[in-house]
Amino acid sequence: MQFQKAPKIARYLSIVFFVYWVTGNMVWFFLPILFEQYMTVFWVGVLTSLTPLVPVLFDIPVGNLVQRAGEKIVIFTGFAVGVLPPILYLSAVPVAFVGGKLTEGVSKSMVWNGSWSVSMKSADEDSESEALSVFLLGMMMSAVIGPILGGFLIASYGFELPLMLWFGGSLMSLYIFYLYIGLEGKKGFFDSLDDLFHRNTYSNDWRHFRENWSGIKLPLALVFLSSILYTFSWIAVPLILEDMGASFATMGIVFGVAAIPGTFQFLFGRLGDKIGELKVTAVLAILAFPVLLSMGVVDSLVVLSVLYFFAMILITGMTPVVHAIFDRNIPDEVESEMVGFLELFKHTGQAVGPIMAGTVASIWSLSASFISASVVALILVTVIAFHYSRLNFL
Repeated sequence: MQFQKAPKIARYLSIVFFVYWVTGNMVWFFLPILFEQYMTVFWVGVLTSLTPLVPVLFDIPVGNLVQRAGEKIVIFTGFAVGVLPPILYLSAVPVAFVGGKLTEGVSKSMVWNGSWSVSMKSADEDSESEALSVFLLGMMMSAVIGPILGGFLIASYGFELPLMLWFGGSLMSLYIFYLYIGLEGKKGFFDSLDDLFHRNTYSNDWRHFRENWSGIKLPLALVFLSSILYTFSWIAVPLILEDMGASFATMGIVFGVAAIPGTFQFLFGRLGDKIGELKVTAVLAILAFPVLLSMGVVDSLVVLSVLYFFAMILITGMTPVVHAIFDRNIPDEVESEMVGFLELFKHTGQAVGPIMAGTVASIWSLSASFISASVVALILVTVIAFHYSRLNFL
């Protein structure tokens, strides 16, 4: 990966993301198991979906806030809110679990809207996918290291120590962000908030959205569907591993190894830059279909873990290319506003994933949730095929 092609701010953001999530991922992947001690698998799915569901309500106004106040202050505020979830989870009270997921959602909306906006605006057009992969690298590396460490810590000390480490990591990420990135913005943060309630903010946004709809409807559909594929495993994988008798240490290794492909997203980004992002997305979805289908019929822990690894290669590989497809189809002057819609569709898909998995698991079985995910992959392929057929017809 050629890091020098990535904007400096994308590289710094990658470091901040790593510091926050290397501690957060020590416990985050295991939260469904903690929640299941207090509720049924259906409600575990609903609770897990709250994190992406909250941004569905916040993404559009946050996109406007980014446009007016500037990305840096919005990202910093999001990381500040991100200090709260580990404190709430430490209480081990179901109501506090809800609060933890809600504050995760607020943090997620502010951090990702601001980060995607500044990374896409700063990237050179000829290496856009690869630059976005650099920005995501810190997050992906934390997803490898965090759960492996967390699995051993939870096995030895329970959930309390990893949650305390998450709290410490969140404070450290705030300090690093302030030290290396700073807070300067276009105008005052609270003045920008006030503007959101005293201007035709949302009518203008929807007008811009409608004006650009023909160019962004395909990438938004791809973002929505690929997000479902990414998040259904948030509850399906840890709970089925638990049913198979896997220890926390074993689960941590499975989660960490499955996250390794995310650190090599830049390869798919580079491939997308060379041969076309849409072709790469189509191939990845076609290959994901039989892998996900197979995960629904195996009963071996080893085989399931291997299939999960290959599924994550294909699913995480879609992320930089579908975002690059979106970025190529929107004008620079409304990019920050349109990123709000990008995040809206992504978070809607991320909310559907756990609810879908929890619902299917409660009606049929956890294994059936993988089969439902394979159907989503097939739908994604169908959407791309329909797009190509329309181009040929025209």
